[in-house]
Amino acid sequence: MAIKTSIVMVFMVCLAGVHCHTYYLGSCPRVDPVNDFDMSKFLGRWYVIQKFSTASSCWTYDFVRNKTDDSLKIVQSRDHVALDTVGLDNNYRYTGTLDVPDLNRPGFMRVRFPMSLAGKADYVVFSTDYDNYAAIYSCQSILFGHRRSASILSRRPTLDQPYINKIRTKLDSFGVDPHDFSIIDHTDCKTLPSTSLLNVEVNQNTFSTGNVINVAKDVGKTVVNGVVDVAQGVGTIVNRLANSTTTNNAVAPAGNANRDVEFVTVGNRPNESAFLRRIEENF
Repeated sequence: MAIKTSIVMVFMVCLAGVHCHTYYLGSCPRVDPVNDFDMSKFLGRWYVIQKFSTASSCWTYDFVRNKTDDSLKIVQSRDHVALDTVGLDNNYRYTGTLDVPDLNRPGFMRVRFPMSLAGKADYVVFSTDYDNYAAIYSCQSILFGHRRSASILSRRPTLDQPYINKIRTKLDSFGVDPHDFSIIDHTDCKTLPSTSLLNVEVNQNTFSTGNVINVAKDVGKTVVNGVVDVAQGVGTIVNRLANSTTTNNAVAPAGNANRDVEFVTVGNRPNESAFLRRIEENF
């Protein structure tokens, strides 16, 4: 669990250097959703053919409706460019929640991802025929401006050029520059076993209180073990010095060496378990 969590943290650090948005001053351009959008037809797997400003490969979107409460979520899956560069197969899934603020405009949604400090973003399906292609535009207001992104989607790993041209032209008509698109490669995509350390998922539960506490406990135990090991090593050295002093000197201060050694060493680690118990009680 601790190793898996560490891998998640590494992915989050890598994410800090990989952007899938472009940044502009001013407010978000208005992009209109498709008329009479039908989410039930839109659900399922979509392959990302082009996306703003990214070098990652094997992007897919899965739109899922919860049968219990009818809530919506999007699962973005991809291979991370940082690990691809060093030749490591990996799967990274990032799950966000979707809501529809106006039921009269179901194609206009709001999305929230766990690591988004700026909160929700507009999420607009502005083109689709449900069976072949789709296009999504997202925009989020930030200090003094906004960040925007767009994705061209296909039900298959490839999409005919006329569909791509149609989507880019429509996006341009809303005043959003289509030249920010990057082409997504789907030629060498692998699905790793769920037990793989490089099969990482970030969702709302990743940063739950329980998970954070468990990580803190793991880190705390690791630090305590390291301190105890160092203390034992120092204690061994002091023991040897004390014994050497006692042997070489005709008169040694009674009890001084033993008192010093008892203070430095942990002697079979009696204090370690108590210290760990205090850490666990505090969490």
